[in-house]
Amino acid sequence: MNTGRRHIVTVTLVLILTGIAVGTFSQTHHPKDYFRSPLDIPIRLSGNFGEIRPNHFHGGLDMKTESVEGKKIYAAAEGYISRIKVSPWGYGKTLYITHPNGYITVYAHLKRYSDKIEEYIKKYQYNKESYPVEKFPLPSELKIEKGEVVALGGNTGGSGGPHLHFEIRNAITGYVLNPLLFGFAIMDSIKPVIRSVRVYPLSDESHVSNLHSPRYLKISGSSGNYRTSASNPLKLQGDIGFSVEVYDFLNYSHNKCGIFSIELQKDGERVYYHEMETYGFHENRYISSHVDYGEFKNEGKHLQKSFIAPNNRLSIYKETLNRGVIAINDLNIHEMKYIIKDSYGNTSTLTIPVQGHLYTAAKREGDMVRKIGPTKEETVLLPADTGLVNKQVKNSGGSEPNVPASMGLLPKLPEEVLSVNFVKKFHWQFANSFKNDDVRIFLDEGLLYEDVNFEYKVTDTLLGAVAPTHHIHNVYTPVHKLYSIAIRTDKIPNRLKGKAMVARIKNNGRTYYEGGGYEGDFIKTTSKYFGAFTVLLDTIAPRIRGLNIYERKNMSKASNITVSIYDKLSGINTYNAYIDGKWILMEYEPKKSALVFSFSDLGKYAPELSSADGKRGSHTFKIVVTDNRGNSSQMSLDFIR
Repeated sequence: MNTGRRHIVTVTLVLILTGIAVGTFSQTHHPKDYFRSPLDIPIRLSGNFGEIRPNHFHGGLDMKTESVEGKKIYAAAEGYISRIKVSPWGYGKTLYITHPNGYITVYAHLKRYSDKIEEYIKKYQYNKESYPVEKFPLPSELKIEKGEVVALGGNTGGSGGPHLHFEIRNAITGYVLNPLLFGFAIMDSIKPVIRSVRVYPLSDESHVSNLHSPRYLKISGSSGNYRTSASNPLKLQGDIGFSVEVYDFLNYSHNKCGIFSIELQKDGERVYYHEMETYGFHENRYISSHVDYGEFKNEGKHLQKSFIAPNNRLSIYKETLNRGVIAINDLNIHEMKYIIKDSYGNTSTLTIPVQGHLYTAAKREGDMVRKIGPTKEETVLLPADTGLVNKQVKNSGGSEPNVPASMGLLPKLPEEVLSVNFVKKFHWQFANSFKNDDVRIFLDEGLLYEDVNFEYKVTDTLLGAVAPTHHIHNVYTPVHKLYSIAIRTDKIPNRLKGKAMVARIKNNGRTYYEGGGYEGDFIKTTSKYFGAFTVLLDTIAPRIRGLNIYERKNMSKASNITVSIYDKLSGINTYNAYIDGKWILMEYEPKKSALVFSFSDLGKYAPELSSADGKRGSHTFKIVVTDNRGNSSQMSLDFIR
């Protein structure tokens, strides 16, 4: 048996025999002196583990490389290269090292690999004739020593600047673990900074200061001690939820980072607790339910909720009482208290005095119909019996489930306070659908985090579109996975149907390609977002422009060939380049819209250039670029070398 695999099996047996669930580690089990730093400069972080990102938790540490590319990246421990992935997107050039103690370390956004790894993966790329590749070497192929230089730091993929993204994963489950628990020399003596707190009524009978809508509380304090600014306790009634906006800062860094744990207490009793020690990538999308998604979309705030929606299955929740929903059904004064820690134990607290307050009817913010979607203090209000509210239709997935009232964990509105665009209720447990003559929507079960009062409307056709704009619910409600959308289009010739694409329209008017293929008169696709959709025709081929090459240019002293590629609508799908008819590897950098071929590949991976007399000669460079609707462009230039 291979030594690395034997160690992994041993770790598995120990975990099982000791009753510890595989994939979950107590902090006391993290080796503090096993891994060395992957850099030879002091570790300064621009991002840490568990930090809130738009659609995922940050799964590692972003280590600064002094704002430059090319810093040496070292193996954190001995092991073997178990995976190499090259992509223009995401992690860019990435390296995975499996270690004999049951962990995998990950190194991402690399500029290039060390010579032996670079040669290994480039041969594979030329064999596949593809820049994006993924390879899983055998344990015997690329063995690595602790401290060996394995790569140079870079800015590839979705990186916003030169840095190293570093992860530690469980080799058995693939779960990521918090690297800050492994003893790296990182200075952090700063307590978490609490920016804001928000309170939510969670049932028809609930209110916050006599309002049936969420409310921000003014807070004061610093250096770990915070409290609400009001002189009197906050008046509450019914089922209530809280959320908090909090960040951590580390010494020698101005970047906002994530925190390790959030605890909420009521009168000294824990009602909610989560911690960022480990999680699985399959859980990432649940972050849309963990945060106040509407406030994130509307205000850019990262409010972490302390109450859990029925279909939020994150494993970070370690202890809750009634899923974090707090019942205030008396007239007593209570103390709500947040206790927030970073990975080094620096602690901040926020105290919120509250008092039960009976009332007969919650005040409403006016009698007029309000614009759908969150505002500064969100609620959607509509006068009763206006005749504008469509009647509820039976949900296609079945009858309404018997869910306790406290499980509807987003602010609830009385039935008469529905949007003018309401069409039916979608239930999170079941499949849901909506259709009319022009659009068909289908969500499989489990795609919603809680019940949704589904809305739909249609508006005028945009300039250049071949279908009206269909508003599928609203952008302030998250969807967990892909759901299907089909839109009818009229009078499109068959020859152009292959050029049609569903486009999602953002608030700023920009359109995003969502794909699509025809089934009868409908073009059908899938999306992970609610919002506005239309259908566009993409008949324009990508644009290609030489940046350092032109017809008959002498390239004898050039180190590379660089071209720019761009597509306005559906985006770049494939690109292939050739010299004298032989395929060459061009690295794609979408941030710069650039493709780059290195002449150093000649003679090693690609054939040497040849001429009749063995001297400089004329050669032909050709590139072909195709977009996602099949439109293709090519450029052919002769050059001297």
